Amino acid sequence: MKHRVHIVLILLLVTCVARAQSVPRMVIIENELLSYYLDHSDYNPDDYSYTNVFLPQKRARWDCPAPVVFNWHYHMKEAVLEIRENEFDAIPYMTVDIKPRARGCAVYNLTPGRMYYYSLVDVQGNSEYERGSFLVEGRRRMIRADNVRNIRDFGGMTTDDGRILNYGLMYRGACLDFARNGQVDTIFTEEGWRVLHDLIQIRADIDLRAPVELNLTDDDPTNDMDRCPLGPDVEHHLYSIGAFGGIQTSSKYGEAILGVLDCLQRGKNVFIHCAAGADRTGIMSFLLGGMAGVCENDLARDYELTCFSKSTVNHTRNNGKPYYYAAAVAYIKENFHGNTLAEKIQDYLIKKQGISREQIHAFQDIMVGY
Repeated sequence: MKHRVHIVLILLLVTCVARAQSVPRMVIIENELLSYYLDHSDYNPDDYSYTNVFLPQKRARWDCPAPVVFNWHYHMKEAVLEIRENEFDAIPYMTVDIKPRARGCAVYNLTPGRMYYYSLVDVQGNSEYERGSFLVEGRRRMIRADNVRNIRDFGGMTTDDGRILNYGLMYRGACLDFARNGQVDTIFTEEGWRVLHDLIQIRADIDLRAPVELNLTDDDPTNDMDRCPLGPDVEHHLYSIGAFGGIQTSSKYGEAILGVLDCLQRGKNVFIHCAAGADRTGIMSFLLGGMAGVCENDLARDYELTCFSKSTVNHTRNNGKPYYYAAAVAYIKENFHGNTLAEKIQDYLIKKQGISREQIHAFQDIMVGY
């Protein structure tokens, strides 16, 4: 009888070892501040006098996701971590070169709600150390691209009827380049380019900046900021909206929204930005979210997440300046019809921005599969 017990214990130990892997089987990619904020930001839709945003004293890139961390105990000279969206894909979704004697690595920018499959490959011996799978979870997907701030996926927001916006189609953020003394300065690094161009595959640049912000003063046409710095295969569409352009006065948002819809219908992943990705991008995102049917609470949260990329809390739902969020919500609620804020935004888009009901439905079909 004792021998049988020992055999069972040995089998259990072998099974546990065989199932061990270098990464947890479920990983949350919300950073700690984002998780806390989402857990404590169920707002009263009838009271825009307060916000639940705060910034801790600890300095950090709160506009970035938490990593998926791998740890191992192999003695490797040269290895590659391959991550696939489907277990038997010939080409990995992502590869990470592992330095000799490294005991782990961090992976960013994966998509919530997806199962990923990984393998740790010995490059020199053409063999495999380990393979496994893990599930990524999180409510919002922030993007980490070196030197570029305030980038996040539109996916993950919830509609009034409980649907979730699809990930991987639209992104919002700060500009990727800016003008200085007649020259163009690119912000992202080489690794940042790989994230934006290769990983999330941005193929359309929706630029909301005004011509004065481009500020190119020389006669060299190669310096004109009329193209996307990610490369010639990324379309650049300029829809100039003056700084702090509010929906009460600007008639340009409709053109930009139709540009976004056209790109999405042609299968182009879209990146929407102004200079900081805050005011004009925030209002543009507010309108697009409402067009998709996003609930009032998530519309406010998306606007407020810009605070996480700045050193001060100045883009909150209760900021009352004429071109900021509270004023925009009040204008929509007081002047347009619908049972929800999203429906009133749609009424605004139809009456003030030239968007048709058919175009709204086409956008919803892409973003949430109505």
